Amino acid sequence: MPAFVSAKNMALALCGAGVALHLYTALFKAEGGMDAAAFLVGLLLWSCAPYAIAALLARGRRVLWGLGAAAACLAADGFMHYSVFVAPKGSTAALGLLFMPLWNLLVIGPAGALLCWLAYRVAGRRGGAAG
Repeated sequence: MPAFVSAKNMALALCGAGVALHLYTALFKAEGGMDAAAFLVGLLLWSCAPYAIAALLARGRRVLWGLGAAAACLAADGFMHYSVFVAPKGSTAALGLLFMPLWNLLVIGPAGALLCWLAYRVAGRRGGAAG
């Protein structure tokens, strides 16, 4: 058994953690009961879309892109969860739950993927030059 976790497994674990965070939010933090069930299902699917894309990248040929995207999206979603449920700054804080998936898809996920890929390239160059 290897002593390290592969990048693919780490990316998939981060995707699973992101989906678990959104399931927790939909099942235990949301209000409205059965009247809001359709909205909550839609919100859950919308919120999990960035993780689905990251998992597809990780299972394909772009493992580092999937790892970076999943890590960045999970960090951003964790911050959003904190700012909505733990320390809200205003009455409109919950709107972040609607717009965060869009930010994850368009900005945060791609930025995390790019940073992870660049970090790998820089580390590879430094490791190759020292050897």
